[in-house]
Amino acid sequence: MLISLAVDYHAADVSTRERFHIPQEHHPRLYERLSADGVSELAMLATCNRTELYAWCPTAHPAEADVHYHRLAKRWASTESAAESLLGVASRRTHLEVARHAIRVAVGLESQILGDGQILGQFRSAYQAASEASGIGNVLHRLFETALRAGKRAHAETGLGSGRNSVGAQAAALAARRFGTLTHTRIVVVGCGKTGERVARQLVKHGARDLVLMNRTKERADLLASELGARSAPLETVHAEIAMADIAIVATGAEGVLVEAFALARARVNCATSTYQLLIIDLAMPRNVEASAASLAGLTLVDLDAMRPDVSATEQQRRASIPAAEAIVDEELHGFTEWLAIAAAREAIRPLREALADVCRREVAYAAGEEVAARVTERIVSKVLAMPMAAARGASARGEPLSVMTQAMQALFARPMLSLSAADGPARAVANTD
Repeated sequence: MLISLAVDYHAADVSTRERFHIPQEHHPRLYERLSADGVSELAMLATCNRTELYAWCPTAHPAEADVHYHRLAKRWASTESAAESLLGVASRRTHLEVARHAIRVAVGLESQILGDGQILGQFRSAYQAASEASGIGNVLHRLFETALRAGKRAHAETGLGSGRNSVGAQAAALAARRFGTLTHTRIVVVGCGKTGERVARQLVKHGARDLVLMNRTKERADLLASELGARSAPLETVHAEIAMADIAIVATGAEGVLVEAFALARARVNCATSTYQLLIIDLAMPRNVEASAASLAGLTLVDLDAMRPDVSATEQQRRASIPAAEAIVDEELHGFTEWLAIAAAREAIRPLREALADVCRREVAYAAGEEVAARVTERIVSKVLAMPMAAARGASARGEPLSVMTQAMQALFARPMLSLSAADGPARAVANTD
């Protein structure tokens, strides 16, 4: 059974999402001793607007879903009380609801910005991180592969991704709308990762000329600044640089506050800018700008939630593409559902496949050598097993339960064929088939 827990912008404000953000240093523990919780596969997706866990529990029954939700929440939040709090705000999904949601996320239909151009990269990164942590198996591999393919199709076949379609691009557009023109404004961009880079490039397109780039690794800021005709500055001077700016856009992967209210207020006094208008847009999750900075004179602080009214106008431009994108979701979900439905039959026939492959390799190698055996074995096994797998797919398409078929496969093939596979030498293997 597939299950998922999600804390996203649909049901949780930025402070709640921040509360249940999983710090980078805690990621490894998510994947520790999975089988103890009845989980064989696990993946985490984290973006500025969501944190989600996807899990495959092979022996779970839908009636046991609440037990597995609780175990997953405990793995996420560590303590019992935090897990209970998490379950109070998290969205819970089971089995095919999980698959549909994952595909919709990758397509961009669940993003704060409809058709978000960055979500595919974030989805791919989540898959890679889970793979490296040994959290991905056959089911989540297939699910993520399906979701990524759906996302690529939606962007290629529909207008869902047309125009500016990322948080970074929207932040630049918001700055341009607030100031009318960016030609004579000083702008600081803190963070030169994917989001910060997109912000900087969009600001230049909007006419920004006095642009200061800052990054934890200064070399990255230097490189981007030289490309855009901007100036780079060390991160240690962040308060002074923002104090001298008209606009600051903060988008780093830091786990805590980078811009402190008191330090910024003092810097603005020192720079004689304490009464000047300053727009700060905080795109980070968790937030990098201390919330109390919003009370400083002349300062307007915009976080991810406060951007929603501006984002909705962009969504309207893409709504015409939603039906076509939903059709892609349905089509890809059908393929995944069909694959999952015959998973039990595939698993039941696995001992036969392994035994046949072993017999073929040894017999062909005995007659023609290892090189020929390697080439021929997979073709022979695939042809032999094509008929039972076709029968399983046909039964699934007709809506027939596969339990009887899989039980028969297990009874017929598991033990006899495994003992055949273990036979010593080609001559004995041939004798055992008589």
